[in-house]
Amino acid sequence: MPGQRWISSAEPELGLGTILRADARQSDIIFTGCGELKHFTHAASPLLRVRFAPGDCLHMDGAARRVDAVTEDAGGTLNYHCDADILHEGSIDPEQPHLPSALRLLVGQYDAAYLFELRRRALQAGFLDQEAFELFAMALLGHFGCRFTPVSEHVFLLDAGTSGLDPGFDKGTPCRFGSDEGSEAGHFIHGGHPLMQEALERFLQSRAGCASFLIDDTLPARSAVLESVFRSTEGAVSLLALDVRGNLLTAYAPNEQAVFRSRDSGIELKPFMRSLTQIYPLLLESSLEHAAATDAGTLEALRLVVGAEFALFGKKNR
Repeated sequence: MPGQRWISSAEPELGLGTILRADARQSDIIFTGCGELKHFTHAASPLLRVRFAPGDCLHMDGAARRVDAVTEDAGGTLNYHCDADILHEGSIDPEQPHLPSALRLLVGQYDAAYLFELRRRALQAGFLDQEAFELFAMALLGHFGCRFTPVSEHVFLLDAGTSGLDPGFDKGTPCRFGSDEGSEAGHFIHGGHPLMQEALERFLQSRAGCASFLIDDTLPARSAVLESVFRSTEGAVSLLALDVRGNLLTAYAPNEQAVFRSRDSGIELKPFMRSLTQIYPLLLESSLEHAAATDAGTLEALRLVVGAEFALFGKKNR
């Protein structure tokens, strides 16, 4: 429909395009960010519909806006409700730093696999026990460049000088995790501490880890598992893991070494795009159906974990 926004998976650098004209065979799309007009035949089109959901962040005139609700008009175009404003999809910026999570893998955008786990724990931060919170807090603060020097068990010196975060105390002050400030001397880091609140807010707003990709050599060749995180309106967080046969994997976790190696290695997605377009949409649809059946809520993050020969999926004579 004219006015709808689409993106080319073959040329995502063009940004969001707007349909000018469409018939049964082809569409004419203007990419206003670069001023190019392109013609696409529907039978071989690399186009993907861009549809932000409530909770997503979009940009209008260079400013980030949070989507509260989405409505569709009679012509099939979308209106995004952001605070008191209603933004027609045709008016949002052609360059969007944060595409919807479900779309990012199909345009070759992804985060390191370990950030998916960090995002999941960030969404669950208020429900973690003391040991899990300690591990999460060190990973989150370390993500922003904070450095820890052990003093004794559960006691450390925290240096946030190069992190851009405001610790609220001198870096030479001994710190420990916990909330009972009267039990022992030192500074206590807990869920309500301003340093943790600042780091948590900045991480969640960054959208880091909302779409991740991982090659796990311990998985069978040409196999894949989609992990997806959903959050309900009450704040409950649930994790779903589905394989390519649609089986729900209740206790799945990728190989820890594969996740560790992903911190410092980039994966070129182009060799995987053919397999991604065949498998990923089906896995995503199944995950969304499971989430709807269990009232899991809205999609917050996903991680696609694939076997070593996933790029060959669907190729014959192999």
